[in-house]
Amino acid sequence: MALPASRAPLGAAAAGAAATADLPTYTPGVAGWPSGKGFDVAYRAATTNVLYRRFVDGAWGSPLNLNGRLIGGPAVTFAGSSPHVFGRGVDGRLWERARSSGTWQAWVKVDDLVITAQPAAVGHPDGRIDVFVRDTADQVRTKTYVPGTGWSGWSSLDMTTGSAPAAAAVAADTVRVVVTGTDHAVWTRTRTGATWSDWTSLGESTYSPPGIGADPATGRTWVFVRDAGTDRLRVRTFDGSWGEWQIMGGLYVDGPAASYAGGKTVVVGRGRDGALWSRTISGATWTTDQRAWVPGPPAGVPSALRGKNVTRIPTTAKVAALTFDGAWDSAGVDSIRATLQRENVPATFFLVGDFVRGFPAYANALAGAGFRIGNHSNTHPDFTKISDATARTQVTSARTAVFNAVGAEPRPLFRFPYGAYTASDITLVNGLGYVPVGWTVDSLGWQGTSGGQTADKVAGRVLGAAQPGMIVLMHLGANPDDRTTLDADALPAIIQGLRAKGYSFTTLDALVS
Repeated sequence: MALPASRAPLGAAAAGAAATADLPTYTPGVAGWPSGKGFDVAYRAATTNVLYRRFVDGAWGSPLNLNGRLIGGPAVTFAGSSPHVFGRGVDGRLWERARSSGTWQAWVKVDDLVITAQPAAVGHPDGRIDVFVRDTADQVRTKTYVPGTGWSGWSSLDMTTGSAPAAAAVAADTVRVVVTGTDHAVWTRTRTGATWSDWTSLGESTYSPPGIGADPATGRTWVFVRDAGTDRLRVRTFDGSWGEWQIMGGLYVDGPAASYAGGKTVVVGRGRDGALWSRTISGATWTTDQRAWVPGPPAGVPSALRGKNVTRIPTTAKVAALTFDGAWDSAGVDSIRATLQRENVPATFFLVGDFVRGFPAYANALAGAGFRIGNHSNTHPDFTKISDATARTQVTSARTAVFNAVGAEPRPLFRFPYGAYTASDITLVNGLGYVPVGWTVDSLGWQGTSGGQTADKVAGRVLGAAQPGMIVLMHLGANPDDRTTLDADALPAIIQGLRAKGYSFTTLDALVS
């Protein structure tokens, strides 16, 4: 694969492939050094750990493992001379890890607000830190740390957003925050001192978080996005007034991150090969796209799971995995996502390639909220009725569609359409790096009211089948005849009922972790 668009040679640091553990996921965090001599980049690896590298004059340092377990990518900033890393923990809360006097301290939970996307952070020379998050209602919130005083309470910025926020200091006492709105345009707002401006649309169209870098000495600011139509990087520059959006090229799978230091702005994002790619501007001159290290491959299929269509997680613990299949219809997505976010419940979504292509905004909303995405084939055929060659193409084409559109690696999770398979089909998908996953109970919500179902019946069926490690099958779409979305309607009662029985929730990564 040739990505992003530049064909610049790899640097020495990228000559060999890294280990599987060093596989970047999600948008990274980037922060310029106070000295101006380089940048620190933090990113979530496939293991959910945070890895940390230095980026100086186009060369990447070796990774430092900061451990932790994150949903989505981290943010990194310097407060005074100390780096601080923030991330959304697997408990849905904001966590922080800082380096003090050369030593990394332990991860610390900031507070109990449940957040639903990766955070943004802006550090200041006096040690203050502003953080920006998206809450369970998709509202942007902010709070500030003041040395000697501690954290303020949360303040709402009165914006319903479709993405994680990004932010940068654009002057000595001015911070600019940018988000992708529910209209898929980029929106921005600034705070000078304690006074906020109104929200302003910068236009464009994207399904991903924007990135921002700024020179606080001059106020010059760069806002970057992955364009929704082309997946190419675009930039808009503020230099006293806003210029026009410019195409920078590349092919990205999620939003870019950016920062400014020492007369340079660097932008970093993931290409379709899964690697981090960067561009740097010095003055008015941009480098070409440059690839960092070659990321290691995803982990293979555990031997204990080969040859099986898994129907429950092997555990005696009271844990349940809620799963949703998406194929031709998206009518229940908003309700399902809202319920899961409000209840802080993880879930796994098996998406068909046609679903991703037909509903890119919904697919990106699910991946951007940190839900686990699995492979459900490219066009949803019955695998018992197609050739091995066609089956192989169905799996690989769906993986390409999902990864290119939303940046999520579906491997090793695969679900056969209609639950139909043969032993040779299992062997085939195992060979492509997947564990086929069935279900313990089918809610039958897809049958709709025209099929004799109700939301109460759907909830009762799931709760009646409760057992440790249960995998619940539900669907994102509406019944094609009566247009009911019974799985979405029953989901609150299912979550509450399982919790009342002592259950907690997990994604299907529990199978291979």
